[in-house]
Amino acid sequence: MNNKINYKGLVGTFAFASTASFANVTSGILAYIMLTYSEVSATNVTMILTIPAIIGTFFAFISGSLINKIGIKKVAIFVQSCAFASGMIYLFFGNKTSIAVLYVAAAFYGFMTGGSAVTLSQLFKQCVPDDSKRGTFLGYGNSLSSLGGVIASTVGGVIAALNNGAHWERAYLLFFWMLFCLILEIIFLPDPKNVQVEKKAKDKNSGKVPFKVWLISIHYLLFFLFLYAFSLNISAYVITEHQLGTSAQSGLALSCLTVGGIISGLTFGTYSKLLKKKTITFLQAICSIGLGLIIFIPNIYVLYVASALLGFSMMGCNPYVVMELSRITDEPGFAKSMSIYAGFMNGGMMVAVYILAALSTLFFGSADNVDGKFMIAFVGLILVTILSIPLYGSKDKNA
Repeated sequence: MNNKINYKGLVGTFAFASTASFANVTSGILAYIMLTYSEVSATNVTMILTIPAIIGTFFAFISGSLINKIGIKKVAIFVQSCAFASGMIYLFFGNKTSIAVLYVAAAFYGFMTGGSAVTLSQLFKQCVPDDSKRGTFLGYGNSLSSLGGVIASTVGGVIAALNNGAHWERAYLLFFWMLFCLILEIIFLPDPKNVQVEKKAKDKNSGKVPFKVWLISIHYLLFFLFLYAFSLNISAYVITEHQLGTSAQSGLALSCLTVGGIISGLTFGTYSKLLKKKTITFLQAICSIGLGLIIFIPNIYVLYVASALLGFSMMGCNPYVVMELSRITDEPGFAKSMSIYAGFMNGGMMVAVYILAALSTLFFGSADNVDGKFMIAFVGLILVTILSIPLYGSKDKNA
């Protein structure tokens, strides 16, 4: 077996990774979008964040099979092109037409939301065949994705805040970076024939998905459901709920999220080796602490610290789960498992706005209670952290 690293392919892979968090542009300027569409309920405007999760959930479930049929390179280029189209719709039609047009833009971005995790995991598997080295490169990829998110949320927030948010759509000028990345992907991404995968798929026991994959996926759905409370509500928390600043500050808070992710990705190879099976529990405990800080200390600087903790947790959990799925499955089974995992992860984002609103109404009397939603997410994440102990600490056939 050839374990040589494909550095040329990594150029295209890292180019793709750099744009995977560009959804942060929309999260950071959501309050300004709400002001533009003041006649639309807050929940319906927030759908521009949840529609990508809806589309992404369905696409994630088929992306693994699609990759095996038409090749990883074609899928990556398709996903990137849809994300670029989304940004162009926001740029040229946002603030000028009905909210329905923004729903269309959000739907296009859904292919990136649903396809990025599966696509990147497969690209890194192709470029770094050695399992012992791949975790480190996955961490680097997550760090680059986080860096892209920093630029998207910070610069996008500053651009949107000009003239008191009168031209927030200009924040999507940043999406022209995707056009450059598309060119790099066309030139450098590997496009291997999946002969070996097809051969293995013919084996009787090949491609089976262990039950633990479903448990991990459901657990991650819950994790992302509660974690997504941050992205859904950070703009309102900063600008309207506590009046801590403008979209520039909410964008900076999202940047701290991605800074935490960068640090997590760069150090993933080190701390995951030290913590081993306790890695997920440790990371999700950090996430719970971050949400606790947001609830009990409403201060902009504390928010920045809390955001970094959330980013560290999120960007550390993902590569660990990818490596765990790779460990407990064979090659064809890994593609299926990644689709299931990504589908459930996006499912968590898809239902988050509705479940959080319903629970907020039930316990706090209003679907728009931002602090109430954060409290619900805080309690939920504590429970998710506890559940991670038996899930990732348990033994299995491949342990």
